[in-house]
Amino acid sequence: MPELSLASMERLLRKAGNERVSKDASLELQAVLESIGDKVSKEAIRKAEQEGLKTVKRRHIRAAFKEIGK
Repeated sequence: MPELSLASMERLLRKAGNERVSKDASLELQAVLESIGDKVSKEAIRKAEQEGLKTVKRRHIRAAFKEIGK
């Protein structure tokens, strides 16, 4: 089951400037963002563990996002 709601995806697309948003567009954005989120989360956890931490911190998320975006 998806973690991000379709309503949230529709709001993001509308906020970006679209008045009309198809369900397919919302579903695709949902899939893309969940995939990116999964990759960033796994990398952030790895970075926290490398530091001997159990808690993932903001710096781990930011560093992971930068690394994933390469």
